[in-house]
Amino acid sequence: MDLPDFLIRRYKDWKDNNFPSEIGLLKSLAEEGQKPKAMIISCCDSRVDANKIFNTNVGEFFIHRNVANLVPPINKNETNCETLSSIEYALKSLKISNIIILGHSGCGGINFAYKKFTKKNDQTSFLDKWIEIVEPAYNKINNTNLNNEDEATSLLEKTSIVNSIYNLENYPFVNDLILKNKLNIYGLWFDIGSGNIEYLNRQSNKFEKLNYL
Repeated sequence: MDLPDFLIRRYKDWKDNNFPSEIGLLKSLAEEGQKPKAMIISCCDSRVDANKIFNTNVGEFFIHRNVANLVPPINKNETNCETLSSIEYALKSLKISNIIILGHSGCGGINFAYKKFTKKNDQTSFLDKWIEIVEPAYNKINNTNLNNEDEATSLLEKTSIVNSIYNLENYPFVNDLILKNKLNIYGLWFDIGSGNIEYLNRQSNKFEKLNYL
């Protein structure tokens, strides 16, 4: 089976026009290895590209993507080891000192979770099993006075980020680095339509708009 034409065209464009200006950096990375500044746990959503959002060069971010940018709790790590293996490699092999959990508006995975738990759907698809990680976050917003489903899912997107940070910090190898001041963990929420970012204020446990000069 031949590759789709759009892939070949895009590769040709990159190789002819972008690669020449990046060849020095890429050769250096090939010879010396990667030293990312941060790990980003992001959603699979095609509209969320951390490298573009933060205008980074090749090699600056170690990125792991999964549906709804989730970190499983410690009791589920044996069946959801892909995300944890990425985190373990980032911390133990690459010595990364910053982890960012990057959620976003209009997340299909979070919307799926909201409908699953609201309708008490007990199906057992792969997505159903994975999205069970969101249930503690859903339980926290379930009694909140909300006006509509969009408002509820937006709140769940942010509450799920907090839940994933909680899960992450409960792994002993992660918590040990935090206690030694060798690791910082951040929660960010990206609004696709406006391009705005909200960050989790760890003191107030609320999301605030990221302002800059």
